[in-house]
Amino acid sequence: MKTPMYQEPHLQKLSDKCAMLWKNWYNYKYGLKDEKKAERYRKLWGKCVDQHTKMCEEELKRNPKYKKMIDC
Repeated sequence: MKTPMYQEPHLQKLSDKCAMLWKNWYNYKYGLKDEKKAERYRKLWGKCVDQHTKMCEEELKRNPKYKKMIDC
């Protein structure tokens, strides 16, 4: 079992989803050489990463565990 990168389950779940989308993009782009599907997965991955970034920013603002990080 791999060690999670995030302690917060909702962040880890979305991170895993983004990783899966990236792997699919890479496979379609370089393995299967299907540009149409590669483009689709690249867009999905980009949206996922944007959403994950926003969730991380919110977590930093709302979770008291990260207060010291913001005050630096």
